[in-house]
Amino acid sequence: MTAEGSGVVFPADLNQLSAAVLTEALSERWPDAVVERLEIVEAKRCGDGVASTADRVVLDLTYAAGSDSELPRRLILKTMLASPHAPAAMYENEVRFYGELREELNIEAPRAFASHFDPETGRFGLLLEDLNAREARFPSAIEPVSLTEVRSILAHLATLHARFWNSPRFGGDLAWVPTPMSGGMFEVFDLIGLELIEDQVARYPFKQDLIAPLGRTLSELWDLLWLVQRRHCDAPTTLLHGDPHLGNTYLLPGERGGLLDWQLMMRGSWAHDVTYLIVTSLDPQVRRAHERELLGEYLDQLRANGVENAPELAAAFEQCRTAALWGLVIGWLICPPENYGQPITEANITRAVTAVTDYDTISAIEEWSK
Repeated sequence: MTAEGSGVVFPADLNQLSAAVLTEALSERWPDAVVERLEIVEAKRCGDGVASTADRVVLDLTYAAGSDSELPRRLILKTMLASPHAPAAMYENEVRFYGELREELNIEAPRAFASHFDPETGRFGLLLEDLNAREARFPSAIEPVSLTEVRSILAHLATLHARFWNSPRFGGDLAWVPTPMSGGMFEVFDLIGLELIEDQVARYPFKQDLIAPLGRTLSELWDLLWLVQRRHCDAPTTLLHGDPHLGNTYLLPGERGGLLDWQLMMRGSWAHDVTYLIVTSLDPQVRRAHERELLGEYLDQLRANGVENAPELAAAFEQCRTAALWGLVIGWLICPPENYGQPITEANITRAVTAVTDYDTISAIEEWSK
């Protein structure tokens, strides 16, 4: 599946979603599959506190005789109903992840059965496995997760990062993958990112209250962030999830975890992913007690997966100190509370501010930028 997928355009109106549309969507990988009937079980809309930048529709499908038996009856359609909820670059990025990369990765992430992005309209559709069939639960920063669960997700990040560590493919078939300073969402952030954050903080004073202890203006935080982002374009770079806060993960029985929502996938520094996951996953007291241990285990897993120049623990922790700013500024200050609800938004900002304070992130950035 490529970015343009099978050529089908998923409709903006669920009343226009038909068995024929789904058959066409599946046809690229399952040419013999024929959907005879569909039932819309549930629709979760962006802004309802469950879906953030896309809509999710639970479908039960009935297939004609002779269709591939591997196809599940229940699928999740991730799409955009009515009107765009986010820049089209985010949707295209995720479609390309599932269409061009997912199948080669030995990590825990949803399986995709179809993917399509229409460049003319910005409309997209992903037909994904229903993780509820594997008894998945979907955590957030307002509920505790175990260290074992966090270790599981970190292990998948290590597998992902090791596979693409300084990969020559970034000069070939993966040249399209965005970096912190080009492609994808960079143009949006560069053009109006600070304006969006200023609007969010003005509209939701609790955000200003939570960042007040940092003693910096939004403009100062923004400028510091981009000093880090420029540094994250330097080698070694790898393929990143890009947005691995706890709400973009899922947990399975046996204290296993996986990664959802690949819209901000990019090429950059491993520290971006690792820091964001650890900071948002753990209560600050738990993080302080275990973060170096978790980081050391991640680095060991990189080496076990063939990375010969993985940093030593002390140097790696210094990188994490500066990487913590992204999760605060772009991760959560820019995020409207209606995406996840105010309690989850507050919890993530609080954890991010606490980490930036604990790590003395601002001083660390200013020191190496001199």
